[in-house]
Amino acid sequence: MLLTTLAILGTLITPNTAQAAAYAGGGKVAWTYVSLTHPKKSYWDSSEDAPVGTGVKPAGIFRSFFRMDTSKVIGKHILRAIFSAYQNSGPCEPNVELWVTEEITPKTTWLKQPKWLKRLDAGTASDPYGGCFFGWTVTDLVTEAAARGDRYITFGLRSAHETGPRELHVFESDVASDPYFGKLPSPWLHIDYNTAPHVPSELRAWSDTFGVGCSSSGVPTGDGGYVRTTTPALSAKFTDEDETWQQIRGRFQWAVPGGDTLGEFVTEFTYVGSTQRICVPSGALADGGTYVWRVRAEDQYQPAGSIEFGSEVGEWSPWQAFTVDVTPPGQPVVSSTAYPEKVVGARVGTPGEFLFAPNGASDVVSYQYSITPAGPAGTVAAGSDGTAIVTFTPTRDLPMKLTVSSTDRAGNRSPTKVYEFRAVRNPAPTVSSTVYPQNQYGGGVGIPGEFTFALNGAQDVVRYSYRLNGSLVEVPVGEDGTAKVTVTPDTADENVLSVSTVDKFGYSSLSRTYIFFVNTPPPTSSPVPQP
Repeated sequence: MLLTTLAILGTLITPNTAQAAAYAGGGKVAWTYVSLTHPKKSYWDSSEDAPVGTGVKPAGIFRSFFRMDTSKVIGKHILRAIFSAYQNSGPCEPNVELWVTEEITPKTTWLKQPKWLKRLDAGTASDPYGGCFFGWTVTDLVTEAAARGDRYITFGLRSAHETGPRELHVFESDVASDPYFGKLPSPWLHIDYNTAPHVPSELRAWSDTFGVGCSSSGVPTGDGGYVRTTTPALSAKFTDEDETWQQIRGRFQWAVPGGDTLGEFVTEFTYVGSTQRICVPSGALADGGTYVWRVRAEDQYQPAGSIEFGSEVGEWSPWQAFTVDVTPPGQPVVSSTAYPEKVVGARVGTPGEFLFAPNGASDVVSYQYSITPAGPAGTVAAGSDGTAIVTFTPTRDLPMKLTVSSTDRAGNRSPTKVYEFRAVRNPAPTVSSTVYPQNQYGGGVGIPGEFTFALNGAQDVVRYSYRLNGSLVEVPVGEDGTAKVTVTPDTADENVLSVSTVDKFGYSSLSRTYIFFVNTPPPTSSPVPQP
């Protein structure tokens, strides 16, 4: 009897969350009883206990009805369902019948009882520790209700011997006070169920696979994508309404579109909410082939009281397509009008366009490039024709290298192209002076001399800058492209004049060094002393 009691009691208290099957349970939604002694009286949602059977005090025949909630298990796979109630007084004997009835309302009376539809299998009753528990297995009934989408089931309790001995059973209609187990809700409908897993989500095909368990990296593809390996990883996220109640696994299949399945792989059971990956084995796929794959979830649960595990199978995902492409594009072609390869190009500061072309490849999607020394690096998307343009403005006249590679739609990287180019600076200006000829003595300390600066072929010049023995001076360009400056040396012998131009972009030309010599002034004669 103790085992029976504990089984019934398990329907009245919160279930052990370590069970691998989901649980739904609850008390009454509404209830009433009817009395033959008062055939027109309604006892809707009475605060009294629920009488069942034939009584003396109170006298008459009584029947009780309970509306129980089944909305949470609509569409579920019902594993077990028990309706249980706690008896406050009366013989603890299983002579109370449980029926399914039509709906009850506030107008339900003895004369207006709902139709008694079906009597269920015999219940159990046990009374250890001074408390009496009744229980009925209603698995089939709840299964049918869940399949129909019924939100409620109404149960009716009546004595199996209403015309026999006067043995009134009085059941708790709210919360029972058991001398051993304490406070317990009564009546209670306990339902163990399982929900089929959801259709897997976040479906991805991956190009790179590493290590045990097929963990993946690289760019994932969606439906219709490309992978750069014949052994891609396939991944999906697995979810289930029952969440932590059970474990879950994935069944992956891959095939030729419209053809037979080429292979299948089933993962190990793991936790709900996880993302699982599998590797397509070598030899199943070929370069250039298009394939489809799908996956479904399969859960695992353990019904209460059972040592066996059950499993529910979810719906297959839609077929996902991908194409295998393991052939990298050829080395890209690089060209520039402003800065041709391996020759001196445009002037420093001139923006130049560099054109990247796919060299015959039809699926290039981007280019990776870097310019050294001290240049930019990055990725540029290819246009519909597979080309891309990068604009760069050299700030030095040093030899430079542009390194370029292309990437196709599957992520294959091409061989690298190294493109060498060089910008040129404006030539050094010319310098001339009549008073102070180059590399000659002339003038003298304190004697002004005019110097003429000329472009010498430099372009877009806006000013000249010069230094005489270290001091910087800037002068504008005249209409004829020259500038005339007057210098008064204050140092005898060698003087150094450095002159350069500055163009409209702000870049300086090469520098012209003009050396001239300033005559030493004659010594001052001393007066002849008088005798």
